[in-house]
Amino acid sequence: MKKLVLSRLLQLIIILVGISFLSFALVSISPGDPAYIKLSEKGVPPSEELLEKTREQMGLNRSFFVRYTSWLADIVRFDFGNSFSSGEPVVKEFSSALKNTLKLTIFAFFICFLISFPIAIISAIKKNSITDAIIRLLSVFSMSMPDFYLGVIILFIFGLKFRVFPIIGGVAFKNMIMPSMTLGIILSGRAIKQLRASLVEELNKDYVAGEIVRGLPDKIIVLHILRGSMLSIITFLALSFGNLLGGTSACEIIFNYPGISSQVVDSIGHRDLPMIQIYTLWIASAFAIINFFVDISYVYFKPKEQSKDID
Repeated sequence: MKKLVLSRLLQLIIILVGISFLSFALVSISPGDPAYIKLSEKGVPPSEELLEKTREQMGLNRSFFVRYTSWLADIVRFDFGNSFSSGEPVVKEFSSALKNTLKLTIFAFFICFLISFPIAIISAIKKNSITDAIIRLLSVFSMSMPDFYLGVIILFIFGLKFRVFPIIGGVAFKNMIMPSMTLGIILSGRAIKQLRASLVEELNKDYVAGEIVRGLPDKIIVLHILRGSMLSIITFLALSFGNLLGGTSACEIIFNYPGISSQVVDSIGHRDLPMIQIYTLWIASAFAIINFFVDISYVYFKPKEQSKDID
């Protein structure tokens, strides 16, 4: 187990360094001059002399590798620089938006859990029945619906038609309900499909038939089946959580929610390189760290004979 953790940690460090280089390189070679955009937005005539001075102030006149090594040394100290647009520390602005995205993600996952787990269990137990067919049809319909389309429908029904929730963006709990519903419903369709398939596969195993013959309570059997399906469940939930941590720009823009997706969309338009870099690094790092913990959790849920091989 210790060898597995150490090897995964080493891989994680190498991946993060590689991600930092690629993210910095891709942002640096993207078209547009941040100095020109910054001066234009302030209404200042961007003369060549002023552009050179601004580029020097922003550190854009240095070579690529000098800028990268300097940037990497700074982020090790958790210093991501200042925003080109606002002049404020990037970490301060990004962390504020990230906190809002985390709230939205957790609430969306809670809604997904309430919807998908009981429905998937019912669908698996009633396999090939009319109930199962209806559930599978609805899950495919949910998976096929774009989040922005469902978001507009929810906004119209609950925000405009019945005025249950406010349509003006904010970070209060009531402002999070509609975007969380949108993300939770979309995510639940995929969760039901994957969880049902895993449960059906587990139901066909011999130990389940043996437990039924021995007369074990249904609740105990269901718990055993869920434990046997944990590998696929963990994988799905981890990847979905990573996607939501990256934010969902369409949903945040529709509901005017101040998360990291809506923030980075504005940053791209303004060529705010420090903000784009911290967002890119965050997305890649989040997935790498989540995969690290998923790999470690597999040890506890794999069959014993497979776990021995890992050790």
